[in-house]
Amino acid sequence: MKQTFRQSMSWLHTWGGLWFTWILFAIFLTGTLGVFDDPISHWMREKGKVSETPQTTAESRSRAVTLAQDYLVQQAPRAEFWSIGLPDDEEPALRVFWREAEGKPFQQRRLDPLSGTEMKPGSTRQTEGGHHFVHMHFELHAGTAGIWIVGAATVAMLVALVSGIVVHKKIFTDFFTFRPGKGQRSWLDGHNALGVLTLPFLFMITYTGLIIFWATYMPAGILARYQGNEDAFFAKLTEGPAPRPLQRIDAAVPDLVPLMLRGEAAIEREARFVVVEHAGDRSAAVRIFGRFDPDAEADSLVGRNSGTALFDAITGETIDIQKPNTVRGGNVLATQRTMNALHFVRFGGYPVKWLYFLSGMAGAAMLATGAILFMVKRRKKAGDEFGSATPRVYRVIEAINTAAIAGLMLACIAYFWINRLLPLDVTDRATREIQLFFAVWLLTLAHAALRPARQAWVEQLAATALLCLTLPLINLITTGDWLFAALVRGDGETAGVELSAIAFGLIFGAALRHLQRRSASEVRATAAAPIVEGA
Repeated sequence: MKQTFRQSMSWLHTWGGLWFTWILFAIFLTGTLGVFDDPISHWMREKGKVSETPQTTAESRSRAVTLAQDYLVQQAPRAEFWSIGLPDDEEPALRVFWREAEGKPFQQRRLDPLSGTEMKPGSTRQTEGGHHFVHMHFELHAGTAGIWIVGAATVAMLVALVSGIVVHKKIFTDFFTFRPGKGQRSWLDGHNALGVLTLPFLFMITYTGLIIFWATYMPAGILARYQGNEDAFFAKLTEGPAPRPLQRIDAAVPDLVPLMLRGEAAIEREARFVVVEHAGDRSAAVRIFGRFDPDAEADSLVGRNSGTALFDAITGETIDIQKPNTVRGGNVLATQRTMNALHFVRFGGYPVKWLYFLSGMAGAAMLATGAILFMVKRRKKAGDEFGSATPRVYRVIEAINTAAIAGLMLACIAYFWINRLLPLDVTDRATREIQLFFAVWLLTLAHAALRPARQAWVEQLAATALLCLTLPLINLITTGDWLFAALVRGDGETAGVELSAIAFGLIFGAALRHLQRRSASEVRATAAAPIVEGA
């Protein structure tokens, strides 16, 4: 009975893992890169041609809010939502967002913080930066549908972890076993070692990823008790004020500056965002969000909270004040926020971020070796799972393997190159960068389908290594900035991105050299070998 159970778990681990590994590898790789989304954004974003670098003083913030409010009154006087993003050292532009009505798309503009004039395309390097990887990680840039796809893949990951433990009864012994140059055995040893090494991290990061979207995945209680009104539910859960219904009575929004200054005094933080709900209506409310203090919040596992102040926009009455780093909702919400902090690595500073980064890369490598092992085993002894179509199915799987692993890595580094080569005056430039990222990824699939399997791996790894190693060069050519200058001025984020790219380039170069030096008989035992037709 035990043997039968283990065999059934082996089938589940193999086939269930294969179909989800391609998505999971994308989730892990982009999520790992997203650990350093701020440094990546710093590298990708040009400071911009604003009048001068804004100063974070009460006077400059007040002027910026006045300019933004004047602009929003002209563009969207009765919008359902306004948001004013105040300038800072990383983003010197004044950002305004609005949505005319619920369900309609958000609009965004960038303004000069000293003149209030709209910044034209080309005046700044508009980009999603590292946030592209974050959105790719949790929603695949597919909105709610993407969140559900990622959720299904996450559940499959938990199943694969449990079934993998059942299948490998000597899993901890196998951790200390690695036999290089043994083809299939080497891939299995690497897969086992990486899996055991990162097992606690994998369970934690997978489970907490599910917890983040618990209200999306398990909405039955909210639908039944609150008729699907999530705002009312979360107001109750967080012990905050109830949502303000639209009164449909015209009322102009007064000057936002006094409310911003009152909010800053109440939460003892500089304002980062000023948000207006139901602008132009008697029910309008103003919410002030404080600026994050990384030093004060680095050791908080309960989750970061920069403080908020909520006012009645018309009367100026204080509705709610939440001090920074306070948590409402009791132990239940504190536990959920702790799960969020664990997943988003909102504690411990850069040492913990690097630990997550290395663990995430090891997890991605574990997934990649599992997918490669699947094909290595079937080249040696192909089954007959799909009848006469089995060779063709395996060829398709090989092509998808190549594009999902080597192709995605190539698309990721190509995204950095696209950021430097795409003209600054392109309309909706940030979206174009992401579209070109997916275009490159799609081209790698076509390339893998048209080229012999081993050559596809070699060529895509070679392209990835080349783009990684020469990233500092393209930055120098296009911006005049270079690695040594970043080190001299103490710009650790820019230097870190380029040094990491060089390190990855060396790793991919070593992998490429290893593939090219293998003999023909050894090549057949690697993921780079072509499928033997009729096997």
